[in-house]
Amino acid sequence: MTSPDSASTNYEDKCSNGNNLDQFNRDKFLKLMLADKKSKLSQLKVVLLNEIKQSGDEPRGEGVHIGEWNQTFHDRSGCGTNTNSYSAFVVTVTGGNANHTVVKYLVTIDDDDNAGKRTLKIRDIRPINLRNDN
Repeated sequence: MTSPDSASTNYEDKCSNGNNLDQFNRDKFLKLMLADKKSKLSQLKVVLLNEIKQSGDEPRGEGVHIGEWNQTFHDRSGCGTNTNSYSAFVVTVTGGNANHTVVKYLVTIDDDDNAGKRTLKIRDIRPINLRNDN
């Protein structure tokens, strides 16, 4: 990790055609961010858990879930340069039999490879208010 919200590593293969951008290491980066109390993603999870507690609702399971990561941007220039973004919804889940599930944020990370140097970082965390039924 180069900061709470970014990481980089170097690969021997300078012309990998995207093979340096594996999901295993992307998932590892996300776990490290969630474990670091200074990361934006970890802090967001704490804020949302506090919102749940203050509302009087009970969290269901962990209370805050990060959904599946989907590729939302891709640009490849030759065999050694790949620029990618992945996005996921951050959701709160509360209640018992009558549960309440709400998408709260869209998180986007960049996962880039430039001639063997892979860089992962938070691009953006945006609030989403799809529906607010109380």
